[in-house]
Amino acid sequence: MNNGSKKLTLFFVFGILSIIAGIIYAIILINGNSAEDGLMGIYILFGLIPVGFIILIDRFLVRKFGNQKVNKVQFSFLSFIVLLWVIRAIANL
Repeated sequence: MNNGSKKLTLFFVFGILSIIAGIIYAIILINGNSAEDGLMGIYILFGLIPVGFIILIDRFLVRKFGNQKVNKVQFSFLSFIVLLWVIRAIANL
């Protein structure tokens, strides 16, 4: 049990949470009243396919390079994206 918690990464945790939330929301939409809701639920399910690929790539990289190195790269990538959002928000003022 302790070994599993040592191999958690940023993308793995966010990926699993997004898959769970996406499946729940897609089921709610597919069982909705209109065809547009059902179609949106199917689009959400198709959007979960790239998340699954990212999780697979993440697990491969953790096995090859280790948890700490992969977490550093993922955190720097995420902070770079946040920096770009902040720059965009400042530029739009």
